[in-house]
Amino acid sequence: MASFSFSKLAVSLSFALVVLSGCGDKEQQEKVKEPIVSPALTEIVKPKANTNLSFNGVIRSAQRADLSFQVTGRVNHIFVNEGDRVTKGQLLAKLDPKDAQTIFAAAQLELNDAGKAYQRGKAIYESSQAISKSDLDKLIVRYNLAQNRVKEAKNKLNYTQLVAPFSGIIGRKLIDNHVQIQANNPVLTLHNIDDLEVVINITDSVMLAGMTCSEAVAELNNNTEQLLPLSLRTYSTQADPITQTFSVVLSINDDKGLNLLPGMPVKVSPNLALCPQENRNPIIVPLASVVPDNKSKQFVWVVNKDNSVSKRYITVGSVNKNCITVLNGLTVGERIVIAGVSKLKPGMEVRPYTDSTKNGA
Repeated sequence: MASFSFSKLAVSLSFALVVLSGCGDKEQQEKVKEPIVSPALTEIVKPKANTNLSFNGVIRSAQRADLSFQVTGRVNHIFVNEGDRVTKGQLLAKLDPKDAQTIFAAAQLELNDAGKAYQRGKAIYESSQAISKSDLDKLIVRYNLAQNRVKEAKNKLNYTQLVAPFSGIIGRKLIDNHVQIQANNPVLTLHNIDDLEVVINITDSVMLAGMTCSEAVAELNNNTEQLLPLSLRTYSTQADPITQTFSVVLSINDDKGLNLLPGMPVKVSPNLALCPQENRNPIIVPLASVVPDNKSKQFVWVVNKDNSVSKRYITVGSVNKNCITVLNGLTVGERIVIAGVSKLKPGMEVRPYTDSTKNGA
């Protein structure tokens, strides 16, 4: 009887061990389950935008001129229109040449007469000295003056024609045919559009900060996808007496195949890719991303390349509304978690997303 009871007890214990062993396996299986990857709202660390380093500018040709006649007269014909391309030396317009031709012809007659008188006087003086040396000198002076008058008359006749001083495009046509015009009054504007530049005006405070960056970009028609690269060409060292600003001229290094023309407005800012010293603006992060610890220090959760998070202690500055300035500890381009930071632990894997993407995408 005792033997039967012992056997029954042994069977019961064996069954209990099997049951307990089964429970242990179940718990072990639960432990090796894949960890839950939680979505995390993140943000790329960027410097605060410096709106003070943006200037309104205008495109202009580096070589440009207001063309005018050097003599007064009536416009006989203008051979070009606005937008026409011209070459150096091409005839653009001319005045009625009749008056200039008459003056030139009269000067030539005077020169011819003065030349003959000088030759006769010289021959007489050398052969018999029938005329005095002073009389011969007067003939020489008359002859020289006649030569000068011919040269002056010829120049005035040439001045009735307006030719292109360089190749370019006609920007504006300021007068019409058959108009009486005074000397040096603009008739046409000529631009060399093969060499374009941008001019901006900066304040004295920017000038005092120094020209630390010689590279910039120009934004045309609010098109941030196609920026024109610029390089510093010249700048004035004397302020405009009216605007109290300094003129800065930048050359356009690449027109990007765009049909750029003088007078087009642009927005100019430093090229941060080539001027890292201009990228010294403070880093601003959401206040909710900063976590205080029990030692009066602050940290943020940085998302690593493998989407795990790590704690990064930072030095903070001023608070502005819902943002806080980070003075040290973060680098531009890093990704940080900006919501749900209290649930994170070092090494925890997250599925980062931003406001522009779906939760957990």
